[in-house]
Amino acid sequence: MSDVFSQLIETPRMWLRCPLPGDGEAVYAGVLETLVQLRQWPESLPWAQNEQSPRLSEDYCQTCYAAWVMRVTWPMLMIDKASDQFAGTVGFHHIDWTNQRWELGYWCRLAFQGQGRMTEAVKALTDAATKACPGMQLTSRVDERNKPSIKVLERAGYSMVKEEKQGVSGDQHRLVRHYAWGRALHTGQSA
Repeated sequence: MSDVFSQLIETPRMWLRCPLPGDGEAVYAGVLETLVQLRQWPESLPWAQNEQSPRLSEDYCQTCYAAWVMRVTWPMLMIDKASDQFAGTVGFHHIDWTNQRWELGYWCRLAFQGQGRMTEAVKALTDAATKACPGMQLTSRVDERNKPSIKVLERAGYSMVKEEKQGVSGDQHRLVRHYAWGRALHTGQSA
């Protein structure tokens, strides 16, 4: 079943590969380095609001590997070719086979930000997804205040299809931008 999703994708500077048991320590180091930034986006990264530990990062890697095998999600770690360091994650974290919609999520480790790594990874995974399952609707949601993530999506060829208010607490709202690649852009369907 897992033959639809590549386990390894090469980009000019990185390997994108499925998380494996034993990757937890590297992921934990990247999370700790970037945690202050990650916590700015509680709606997008709710897991970052919780206490972090090497064990939780290892559990994440093992769970991701199992989900990849079962075709439930398509998670990938970004590994820098030159240093063999963990650089972030990119993946389709919500896959709806019935409605042919996949939702993209990603984050980049602080040490690798500002280098175009995230755009490189999103483009490569999007290309792999469109080849593996043509016609899928690829989507991503991002807080309108998260300008770096918006730039990543736009540089990778995603287009904004709508904005939506989401309640934070009480009378406070945030605007969430919905981006799409593929079928949604050609049929007028909303993300």
